[in-house]
Amino acid sequence: MLALDRDSLRGMGESPTGGFLELKQRVTYSLLRAAARVGLRSGLPLKQMVSLMQLAYFREAREEQGHTLDAIAELFGRSLRTVSTLHHQYRSDFFAPEEQVAFRRAIAALVNHAPADLGRLQAAFPDVPEAKLIEALQDLERGGTLLPRGDPPTWHRNPEAHEFTSTDLQARIDGLNRQMDVLAETIWRRLVLSDDAPTLARTYVFHASDRDLQALLGAIEALVRGGAIAADQTYERSGEGRQVGITLAATPLEEPP
Repeated sequence: MLALDRDSLRGMGESPTGGFLELKQRVTYSLLRAAARVGLRSGLPLKQMVSLMQLAYFREAREEQGHTLDAIAELFGRSLRTVSTLHHQYRSDFFAPEEQVAFRRAIAALVNHAPADLGRLQAAFPDVPEAKLIEALQDLERGGTLLPRGDPPTWHRNPEAHEFTSTDLQARIDGLNRQMDVLAETIWRRLVLSDDAPTLARTYVFHASDRDLQALLGAIEALVRGGAIAADQTYERSGEGRQVGITLAATPLEEPP
């Protein structure tokens, strides 16, 4: 990826403000191409795609960035009443990956840094009812992610459970959300902010047999996984560093016509 900023856009024959606006539009358009491709292959009508885009925009503004409903209504150019009903268009289980699975991931991340009893967990998630918290802890125990010790129990992160994965559809969607989080942040830093944070975005297109590709992917995954575990252990000892994300994607590509 080529990093661009306002100054580098001066040579593109446009004003810095106009060029930067066009850059943001181009970056956003390129991201939307992935959604358009999957939606079209899935047979979703354009009206539903627009509805999903509005829903994603609403939840990003409301849940992730904390905008007020008034501000969101202005952003949408709609009435407050119309905007406030957007998140009720889908059944509650539609958002299970964002709410239930992500909540369990947050518990696992907290316990990963230090064992926690019920009191500490309740303090960390004050808005979560105790019954819902206990249910999540039981799910994490059954999945082998957390280990209870003592009575009353203190939960520890299972040292053998380095990955939060499952074949369950909700967990897979949660994993997809995490991939999109890492991808979006990488694009934002490299293409829009052009800051000095260490980031990487590379694409390699080549020919390989399924056997050779599987071997390559296994080697890459083992290398990244081992390095990530080692780096995280170093962080636990020193406290120096910050949360980072690496996402990997590889697939056979359709041959061009």
